[in-house]
Amino acid sequence: MPNLLKPPIQSFSAAADGAHGTGARVRAQPLEGDPVEGELLSFDTTAGKLAVRPDGSEQGLEFGFQDLRSLRFAQDLAPALPPAGEITLFHIAFGDGSLLEGVCRDVLVDADGLHLLVENDGGAVHRLFVPLASVRRYRIGELTGHGRARLRPGATPPVVENSEQLALLMTSGMAFHGHALAEGIAPRPDEGELSPETLAKRLGVPFVKLGRFDVDEHLLSLVPADFALEHKVLPLVLVNERLVVAMANPADAELLSMLHFVSGHPVEGCVADPAELADVVDRYYNRPGAADSMEELETVAEQELEAQLPVQEVERLGKEKPIVRLVDNILREAIRREASDIHLRPGEKKVELLYRQDGTLVHVRDFNKLLLPALVARIKILGRMNIAERRLPQDGRARMIESGAVVDMRISVIPTVEGESVVIRLLNAEAGLRSISELGFNPRDAELFTDLLHRSYGLILVTGPTGSGKSTTLYAALQEVKKQNVNIITIEDPVEYHIEGIEQIQVNTAPGFTFARALRNILRHDPDVVMVGEIRDQETAKIAVESALTGHVVLSTLHTNDAPTTVTRLIEMGVEAFLVKSSLLGVLAQRLVRLNCAHCKTEEPVDETIRRFLGVPAEEVFYHGAGCEHCHGTGFHGRMAVYELLLMSHAMRDILRQDVAADEIRQLAIEEGMVPLTQRALEVAREGRISLAEVYRVRLE
Repeated sequence: MPNLLKPPIQSFSAAADGAHGTGARVRAQPLEGDPVEGELLSFDTTAGKLAVRPDGSEQGLEFGFQDLRSLRFAQDLAPALPPAGEITLFHIAFGDGSLLEGVCRDVLVDADGLHLLVENDGGAVHRLFVPLASVRRYRIGELTGHGRARLRPGATPPVVENSEQLALLMTSGMAFHGHALAEGIAPRPDEGELSPETLAKRLGVPFVKLGRFDVDEHLLSLVPADFALEHKVLPLVLVNERLVVAMANPADAELLSMLHFVSGHPVEGCVADPAELADVVDRYYNRPGAADSMEELETVAEQELEAQLPVQEVERLGKEKPIVRLVDNILREAIRREASDIHLRPGEKKVELLYRQDGTLVHVRDFNKLLLPALVARIKILGRMNIAERRLPQDGRARMIESGAVVDMRISVIPTVEGESVVIRLLNAEAGLRSISELGFNPRDAELFTDLLHRSYGLILVTGPTGSGKSTTLYAALQEVKKQNVNIITIEDPVEYHIEGIEQIQVNTAPGFTFARALRNILRHDPDVVMVGEIRDQETAKIAVESALTGHVVLSTLHTNDAPTTVTRLIEMGVEAFLVKSSLLGVLAQRLVRLNCAHCKTEEPVDETIRRFLGVPAEEVFYHGAGCEHCHGTGFHGRMAVYELLLMSHAMRDILRQDVAADEIRQLAIEEGMVPLTQRALEVAREGRISLAEVYRVRLE
């Protein structure tokens, strides 16, 4: 390492330019009291003292070397120094027991003290003087014994995947003091939110991958379950009485202090991915008040059921603790997995629990058939349904709060020959409400669709079968329209997500409050934008079209297979062609495709029949998810929409007539730039995001 501090400076007052001598801007840190910033007046090595005039004062303050921790000079020396080479670690222990440690570009020790060129996280280099008179011991470079090394902030952090690696870092003298560097982690304006890897690099702490980490369950008791679940922290290893904890932000000094208090150990923080951390914390701590596993709860409930005869008294157990906790576990686990539906499917001897994840039903576990009446009773209690009624279908609603998010539940109970079957739809507003940019549009189509929403009148339709994401697209459209400060009224069956600033109406067919009747009434309520959940009949279709012609933007859905047949379907429903021609702005036909799991994506073995039907050459390579713990063995993680967007151009309006064919509309739309849905899905598959089997599943031609 080049010695950047040579020649040795015998006295700071000998410096000519004032940058490192008298007249320099400095920050003096005494062993006791607050730091003093100001001008260096004198530096007397013979007497072992110096004087600093604080900012805003005429009088100087004198410090003896034995009472001074450090003297830092304000000038940044980085521009005048050669590029950084080797970085030296330093560790200084003072007489009062306090420590100073970090990294420096160079160090010089003379009779007065240690002269260090200290580099901070932002790359600035400052001169630091530490008088030997106040130092009990110090170590420079690779530290042993009493000293502990620290990873250099800004260096690539070690990636840790198991407890042995983490323990080795600790026993080799590594310390993870991210909270001491908290001021250096703010993202730059062009960065946005820092990724976990970037945060670990900024703080100089390890990045822990928890997917395969062998968590020592004996350490879990060091951090109370409610604390760990609230703050999303996970104890990993205990080395020399120091506890290493995975957390989203190790720079949170307050959280580290609380962990020290609750665990009784000094705590070192390391970075973990927040989503992965939340998942693992939930898995190990299993929720406050639900520390028992589902298997244990099932055993307890079975024992109570077997002891409670006759069966007529089973409903009482719907309010007993084991069943309450078992149902609570089922609901929370489904929310944690981001499932859209929960199925309790009764069989002859068992009850099957399934979650719908990314559109696929995933088997979770089986229950003893004895549990079914009590489980259904508990779910009926949550949904405010009639517990005694077992012969008729029932619908209910409930709500729970999970990790700060409000989750609405729509519950359906239907009697079958094997017992009552239950389906619970989970509606998480934070996860379900998306913006247009999150739907999967390419930039061109996102711009075109947004332009339609900003029109002053007209009808916009979103089409596709049940479960194709039509409601999600409509809610995203409403989020965009809402920016225009207009009066928005929706008519829905049911209202899935509650949006602030939008008037939402629930239809009720029993007393005759249908889509058509609601639509007629709200037109007198001065709306600018109307969203109709679904056009089901001729009356609703005609009122929607007439509303679009009288100065309203109308958004709705229609059950058709593709965009061109939507136009002909309106005409078949009894809407005159000239009205469709004048009112319709565009049609978006869509399907939801399941995205490949990034953790287990591998080359897809494609059936020759699929290649032939899709016109894909034999040598072209596609990818699919093989199934792993991250995707719960499904091979999929997340969904996106593939679509075709038909715009009503002048040429399109010219060909509209009562007997127009959908093929004629399709041909003209493609000539004008519409990409067919199947072709769009094939483009996504060629990017490796979905499998070719998914394209085949949602194809239209």
